[in-house]
Amino acid sequence: MPAFILCVGLGVDLSGHAAAEQEARAVAQEAARAGGQYLLVVDGRARPDIVRAERAAADYVAATALTGLASARTDGRITVDVTGLYPTRFLSMIGINTLPLSATGTARIVSVIAGNEE
Repeated sequence: MPAFILCVGLGVDLSGHAAAEQEARAVAQEAARAGGQYLLVVDGRARPDIVRAERAAADYVAATALTGLASARTDGRITVDVTGLYPTRFLSMIGINTLPLSATGTARIVSVIAGNEE
């Protein structure tokens, strides 16, 4: 019977961890998109406002249970890396209290002029 409970618990915790990983990916991606809302126009092309984009992305992540690091580059890419922990429900019976979470999301700002990406 204990082996059966452990097998069921393993399934519950691993499926919960998979769902939490998906949520972490969604947070990272949406945080990068949030940073992409802060633009400057340089030589007629949109570029991220580095400071404001990074702050917006970091603020988005801070509103969740995850921690993260945002970086915006002058080439138009905004990348957000998030980390966190998934608290186990059944694996804690064998000493595994948490499982790590990590994800990366990227947004890219492009200028389109006359139908051409520049």
